[in-house]
Amino acid sequence: MSIISPIFKSFLEFNRGSGRRGVAIYFAAVTLTIVLALALGVSLMSVYQLRNVNEAAVSVTAFAAAETGIDTALAIPAALNNGWSLLDQPIGNAKYSVTSFECGLGNAYWCFRSVGTYRGTQRAIQIQQPK
Repeated sequence: MSIISPIFKSFLEFNRGSGRRGVAIYFAAVTLTIVLALALGVSLMSVYQLRNVNEAAVSVTAFAAAETGIDTALAIPAALNNGWSLLDQPIGNAKYSVTSFECGLGNAYWCFRSVGTYRGTQRAIQIQQPK
């Protein structure tokens, strides 16, 4: 304690007469500006990440609706007719449209194309099944 107090006293005496008054205020302002910039940067990154997570959730829901369309088509025997379709079938807040058509070499396959839509985002699935 005895070593620290003479050093502290000499520091105070040096700063009193040196014309450096208000340096602490400038230092505090610069520090607060830097902290504010960092906080704004982190919050901006968080907003972008939340937006990306929301877009991914919308995309997954649209894909799930398209997958439901394929499952529905495979469960209905009448779907094995060329040109069969279910259009704009609701599933919760999403919807799907599915059509069947012949495809492959010599029309050896039945193809099903399903498009799921959710909040303006569309995802599609197409499968083929041997006749």
